[in-house]
Amino acid sequence: MIAIVYATIDGQSQKVAEFIKEEVGVTGEVVELVSIETIDERLLNMANKIIVIASIRYGKFSKKVYRFVEDYRPALTEKKADFIGINLIARSPEKQQIATNVYVRKFLEKVTWQPVNVEIVAGALRYTKYKWFDKTMIKLIMKLTDGPTDTSVDTEFTDWSQISDYVQSKIIS
Repeated sequence: MIAIVYATIDGQSQKVAEFIKEEVGVTGEVVELVSIETIDERLLNMANKIIVIASIRYGKFSKKVYRFVEDYRPALTEKKADFIGINLIARSPEKQQIATNVYVRKFLEKVTWQPVNVEIVAGALRYTKYKWFDKTMIKLIMKLTDGPTDTSVDTEFTDWSQISDYVQSKIIS
């Protein structure tokens, strides 16, 4: 059984988790999805493999992600867990490596856990779902990084073929 633990802000981490579950599911392997908010240690103990998926907001992963990783580090290490970091700078392919993605690199430097595989995936802009403050701040960040600034349009940057390749090469094989 594969346990996918996700921490989501606007739903993209959960969407990626569901996609992986569907991709792996065709093999007959059982996949359980669980929010970091409702993690059950028994699920981690039963798993053969663990995948942790988390997204950033304003340049940081949630404190809950750090806490989860530190609290469950023995299980993550034993089960050879993977980490998928979702962020908008990864919309640029050169930012999909640990060395060039400051957010994932800083996260991995801060935690004592070292994932077996790290995948860095572009997220999504959900302007139409953001509250005024988030919409304004994210629009400013997008302007500074040459991203989309039309707040009437949501944009998904996630490369689903990248995730499918990860599943095929790191999970199913």
